[in-house]
Amino acid sequence: MNMKHILLPTDFSETSQKAAVFAMDLFGNEGMEYTLLNTYLKQAYRNALIPLQLNTEQASRNGLRRMERRCRKHAGEVYIARRSSFEQLAKAVNDMHESKPVDLVVMGTQGEGNYGRVGQNSNSVVTGSTPPVITVPAQWRPAPLSRILFADDGQGVSRASLEPLLDIARRTGAHVTILHVGSTTEDPRSKEQLRILHTLFGEVPHGFNSVEGPDVIEAMDRLVVEQDMQLVAVLRRKRSFWDRMLRGSTSKRLSMHTTVPLLVLREA
Repeated sequence: MNMKHILLPTDFSETSQKAAVFAMDLFGNEGMEYTLLNTYLKQAYRNALIPLQLNTEQASRNGLRRMERRCRKHAGEVYIARRSSFEQLAKAVNDMHESKPVDLVVMGTQGEGNYGRVGQNSNSVVTGSTPPVITVPAQWRPAPLSRILFADDGQGVSRASLEPLLDIARRTGAHVTILHVGSTTEDPRSKEQLRILHTLFGEVPHGFNSVEGPDVIEAMDRLVVEQDMQLVAVLRRKRSFWDRMLRGSTSKRLSMHTTVPLLVLREA
């Protein structure tokens, strides 16, 4: 798949700006289309006590124009569209995807003061949006992407589901470490799954590691630090290990309090 349309939810915070920088550095501008998306609270009624500056729709449009200028200053000649919506962020993302298919959503994990609307809704987009999502943490610092960790849940994966990850690896030449979560590699089923993954990754540089038991997150954290990973990828499927984790309290460790961007793939 040739990535063409990247959706960039923004609350105009520095973290959402970092997410835009991450996306534009990764995918460039040739043949790419970026859409900045901001959601705002719609006033239900007018009140003389509410200052006029709380015209949230106009503030959203003004903020998008400023954000576009910042993106163009960084990326140069690049196609950028703007979209304001008063829907909840996850619904706005899915509405956008229905009207103009989105290849990937790239967004910050925390908003202005760590309480911006992007920060509040990043987990809802990770668990509720149709396109795959990359979340970029506030602590991320620009660096060449050369090492990726893919956590495989051992339940099988299609090439279509993996394609966003494969595309990124091909673009960057990054090496992918596949962390096999489940029974030991000596198990016939595990050996077959690893053989299938080896075929799917093909010419993309890759290697394997494995982990069992309840300490999957700890194992991932250790590999990220020890091998200096620049991106972590997981496949979310309904009623799976990753789905329970992304919806549960441990999701904060995975997607909110890390220095490494997280790619959440979709089951195809």
